Amino acid sequence: MTHTSKLFTFILLFVCSFLIASYFLFTKYLDTDTKKQREEITQLKNSEKLLAEMTLEEKVGQMFLMGFWGTQPDYYITKMIKERHIGGVILFKYNVKNKEQLIQLSKSLQLLSDKIPLFISIDQEGGVVSRLGTDIVSEITAQSEIKTEKDAYNISKKRAKELKELGITMNFSPVLDNIQKENSFLYDRVFRKDISLLGNKMVSGYTDGGIIAVPKHFPGHPDNLTDSHKTLPEANISEVEFDEYASQFREVISNQDTQAILVGHILFKQIDTNYPSSLSSKIVTEILRERYGFNGVVITDDMQMGALTERFTIAQGAVQAIKAGNDLLIYSGEPEQQAQAYNAILDAVKKGDISEQRINESILRILTLKANVFNL
Repeated sequence: MTHTSKLFTFILLFVCSFLIASYFLFTKYLDTDTKKQREEITQLKNSEKLLAEMTLEEKVGQMFLMGFWGTQPDYYITKMIKERHIGGVILFKYNVKNKEQLIQLSKSLQLLSDKIPLFISIDQEGGVVSRLGTDIVSEITAQSEIKTEKDAYNISKKRAKELKELGITMNFSPVLDNIQKENSFLYDRVFRKDISLLGNKMVSGYTDGGIIAVPKHFPGHPDNLTDSHKTLPEANISEVEFDEYASQFREVISNQDTQAILVGHILFKQIDTNYPSSLSSKIVTEILRERYGFNGVVITDDMQMGALTERFTIAQGAVQAIKAGNDLLIYSGEPEQQAQAYNAILDAVKKGDISEQRINESILRILTLKANVFNL
């Protein structure tokens, strides 16, 4: 081999070694945002593939979170999961006896869903709304007691880890309504100050602890006596005032850890005279989606609350909630009404009252979130 050949070979080996080393160095130090972006692209592709394989019945089912009675899967929830392919369940105190039973319940529910994992959700705000007591979890600090960003983060992260160990994947917390009056039904459940700062830290804590945080109740209940569990609250807010009224939600939505949000049942007559926020396309689609740019999963408050049932039938509420732009609908009980809601949406799509494309948009968001949680 000539001197020139040796020199050429040496240079070639050097260049190759440099390129290989550069590749591994680049991969190792690839910035977090780029890695996250690549993961999201992979998840989206997987979600699109799964979506293409689903029947209409499976798609509609994925848009429901349903409750049930008892401490083990009963006939009705088993049927909803296996035959109607619902997206998840919501747990209450009456579903829980002890820690071991709850872990087994979560496993049993997931085993019923043979294709797509379930969201297993709960309202574990801390304080007065704690579905799980100190016999099961150690962290039940009320939001009203949280004063600092450090505490907000640490409390929610610890709570998330405890919930995750129990098989729970989603928590409807934190509460972001701006409530100052002690006679409000929400007063004991809210932050006393710094709502946006503390809310953002709680969302990040839940996320880092391994579960989905669902801030609520967008756009916020009015600061008065009306309890939406019983009747429909009205907020006398103009469209000009709306952004300021809902400012804490807008700030928390901008947090990349906010993957889902719950919409409350509140009537804003000056914005939508016909429908409360949870059924309003002006609020869910035009404001939350388009103006605020939220691309995550939008979930209704319980569709069986008095705020809705005093004005709409089960079928009317279900169909309008989808038309408004919601992705997941909560039905906490009454199997007959749960079936009515499912059938109403399915029939609306078959009749062309709701397009299948509209359903697909929600399912893609739901599957993408599940891909993130369950590594689909």
